[in-house]
Amino acid sequence: MADADLIAATRKAVTEQEAGLDVGPAALLKVLQETNSEFSGVGIQKFKKVLTKVKAAVKEEQELARIEASKPKTGSTENCPGRHGLKRFMTNHTSYCCDTCRCYLPEGAPMWGCRQCDWDVCEGRCHPCCMTLSDFRANFMGLESQVEMIHAEGTADMKTRLAQVETEAHKLEKQIDNATIQDLVKFSAVQITEDQARNEKKSLLKKSEGLLSKIEAIFHDLRAGDGKTPVVE
Repeated sequence: MADADLIAATRKAVTEQEAGLDVGPAALLKVLQETNSEFSGVGIQKFKKVLTKVKAAVKEEQELARIEASKPKTGSTENCPGRHGLKRFMTNHTSYCCDTCRCYLPEGAPMWGCRQCDWDVCEGRCHPCCMTLSDFRANFMGLESQVEMIHAEGTADMKTRLAQVETEAHKLEKQIDNATIQDLVKFSAVQITEDQARNEKKSLLKKSEGLLSKIEAIFHDLRAGDGKTPVVE
């Protein structure tokens, strides 16, 4: 019989006894020997030393647990104060306030929250939803189509509309740049390798840079009074 087995059994017995840490060595050793014949040869002196170490370890753990429990519980962008986990939902009124950045959300906005703790975090600033490479591609294609449509229409509010798309393009570029390779692999709808995710991320960043350059070229032509469509490689 190894000492580790005796220590483990003693620890288990201490936590299960009604007397807990107050239980005496003779009584506890008797319990161990009655439940497991392997401990029949353990002497009282040896057991006293083992029990002293076990009780000291249990006391220390209980004290650490008490200190941790006494600390004020606060939530974060990733979890609620009670550590129950956050669930995504859509706001059904305009009184929801993000407990992290303190901004108010309009009705129909996505948030992450815990009803048990009454803890809510906005998705836009503080708890962005994990996006996939497919999401990034779809968003890029949507922005690219908007630029082409806005430039083709050539309406009076063209500059304003282009500026809005430019803002969204910068936001998309930042989201792509901040996405980790591990998350891109983890949340992909199809199985991909890290190298594939890394190459696709580089490609999307290059395309987003190209789209921003195209928008800037259109602005340049507008400022110069040239309505021709800029040629962007």
